[in-house]
Amino acid sequence: MRLSIFIAITAAVLLFLCLCVIIYFQVYKKNINKALNNGISKPKHMVEPYKVVFVLVVFLVSSAVSLTSVAGFIYSKNYFKYEKDTAENIAGRTVYVDFSFEKDNLRKVNSTDTEKIKQILTRKYPGRNINVIDVYSFSSGIYLNGEHINLYAVPKEYCTILGLDEMQDNTAYFYNEDIDQVEFEVCVTKITDSGFESDRLEKLSFKAKNGISEKSLVSIIEKENMTLSTKDDKICFVTLNSFYKLASIMLETDIKSKTELNEYNGLISLEGIYICSDRLSYVNSISSTLIEQNYNAHAPLDTFGDFEKSITNIFKVFILSSAGLVLLSGVNIYLTIRTVSQVKYFRRRKERNSANKKS
Repeated sequence: MRLSIFIAITAAVLLFLCLCVIIYFQVYKKNINKALNNGISKPKHMVEPYKVVFVLVVFLVSSAVSLTSVAGFIYSKNYFKYEKDTAENIAGRTVYVDFSFEKDNLRKVNSTDTEKIKQILTRKYPGRNINVIDVYSFSSGIYLNGEHINLYAVPKEYCTILGLDEMQDNTAYFYNEDIDQVEFEVCVTKITDSGFESDRLEKLSFKAKNGISEKSLVSIIEKENMTLSTKDDKICFVTLNSFYKLASIMLETDIKSKTELNEYNGLISLEGIYICSDRLSYVNSISSTLIEQNYNAHAPLDTFGDFEKSITNIFKVFILSSAGLVLLSGVNIYLTIRTVSQVKYFRRRKERNSANKKS
């Protein structure tokens, strides 16, 4: 429930209760006059107003505190359970960046953005374990058994984002294929004035291993980068060194760095920059920070990113409940004092009337 709606409902309930108390007090006042004139200390079948107010205060505050406590407990329980479940679900703790906005121009991110984002997050979150990972791929030209394959490169030091304990060069890693050996077919490509041309295939054998987790970065890559034409193709990951080796064969040149990969944009692309946090609660904050720096950043998977905001709202509800308690307690004290004063006044008047009759 939005806080504004809760405030409106609370105000309406308080107003209704106050009206009920005021009406009850007027009825009680009218009946106590009759009762005192008849020699009775209080009206029959009517409770003193301050008792009614006290019961309403206890009921209202207890209900508000109970409801907000239960809501906070359930939400917190679900959050911490989700955070526990996502301890191994790296995708749930990942922010994805693909574009940058510069002077109203949209451009694809490159390796320089990786270093820039690292610096931004280091300043913003000193001491936190936040990995900034750039993932490369071939736009085309890599085949396996005559079929196109989605091949991605990840630095081996970040192998945990795939759910792997280690990554080795000259090895292809799959998450849904049980094979021991693969032979990639690489289109040897030449750059011409009209674009790219390929006239032959070179084959390169790699070891193959299964074991990539479905809760790893692969789920985001499938969601963000797979098109209708490629979503049914096999997907695998290799180390950057292995990627350089494949790129060198494809381009018939020696590729040894990311900077050299950037020179062949259109054939080799940086699919995106992935920021993996060690805490689920940092996901939305990281995304907001990068958006402020003109990056198209978002969390591809649903998270409890608004947890802190929700907790703040629950705390505000507690404050409102306490304010309601103070308000109704004040009304209770006022009506109690007024009722007692009225009772004393009518008793004194009754005693004077009795004394006058005797005289």
